[in-house]
Amino acid sequence: MTEHDESADQQLKPVDVIAHSALPVAGLMQIILGHWGTQVVSTLATLGIPDSLADGPRRAEDLAEQHRADPRALYRVLRAAATLRVLDHTEDETFSLTEAGHFLRTDYPFSMRYNAMLHGSRWHWDPWSLAPEAVRKGGETFSDHHGLPYYEYIDRHPEEGDLFDHAMTAMAAQAQLLAVPLHDFGKHKVVVDVGGGAGVVLSNLLETHAGLRGVLFDRERVVDNAKGLLTEAGFADRVEFVPGDMFASVPGGGDCYLLSMVLNDYNDDKARKLLENCRAAMDEDATLVLFDMVIPGNGTPSFATLGDIECLVVSGGELRTEPELNTLLGSAGFRLEAVHRGFSPVCAVVAKPE
Repeated sequence: MTEHDESADQQLKPVDVIAHSALPVAGLMQIILGHWGTQVVSTLATLGIPDSLADGPRRAEDLAEQHRADPRALYRVLRAAATLRVLDHTEDETFSLTEAGHFLRTDYPFSMRYNAMLHGSRWHWDPWSLAPEAVRKGGETFSDHHGLPYYEYIDRHPEEGDLFDHAMTAMAAQAQLLAVPLHDFGKHKVVVDVGGGAGVVLSNLLETHAGLRGVLFDRERVVDNAKGLLTEAGFADRVEFVPGDMFASVPGGGDCYLLSMVLNDYNDDKARKLLENCRAAMDEDATLVLFDMVIPGNGTPSFATLGDIECLVVSGGELRTEPELNTLLGSAGFRLEAVHRGFSPVCAVVAKPE
């Protein structure tokens, strides 16, 4: 920069600086204040407002009476939601759901209601305020705030655990099922779903492949809940339900081992232990399939880089690049064969015993 340029810069007033960079400043401000939108949407979901708007437009006063809310406060939240294009706000002061807003209904296909509630809930939200500390120490801050690691916390708090289970079931339906076609599960006989949650992915596999059998393996509380879903779907006679600790051992007998959005919850040491347990349970010709977001290389922008910070703060885990996955799998006795990418951020990572 020349002396003339420096002099010109020094003469700029703050208002001139903002005026000359209006778009970058506006974009940055939107990022900084993003938590406003999170809480507006989470409030709607928690109160159940979208369910009440399923049949058409209603006024704030009417909704407030139904949901035992302050009419003026609710009106202000509804008005803000319209700015976010979750609701439509008409001149006659009624509110209705936009296309996006319908996804906050409990009964809507691929509902995101419980995701909105989870990420706006205080117990899940507060540890994010310690994100700088997570960066300093290189580990999660959830236990710093709550006194327990994430999964121990939700196991000891039934209401929070139930919300988490609902949100993860929805996430499985939204993202993980889009990864199912990326691998040919029809060539397998028994899929062991390690950390299988409510069984949404396994249920989809059993429905798609009539000759397939499954083993759903997870913590006892989670397996008990999954029995209902898979029984209702008509697959109870094709599934073995096994409760246990995947860091102690993994059930044998499968020719395919699936970890669906599991590995990202753990740092390399714990992830390696989990993979080693899978390897110990597998025959030489078995296949390991990971459904996970894989961070692209070369600085390519990706939603996965933001999800990676959620892992850092909440569980102490991480999302990985393909080279990082290759190294991690190799250290646990696997050979990375392929990373299949589709429409979803969730990829199908395929590995074989080394």
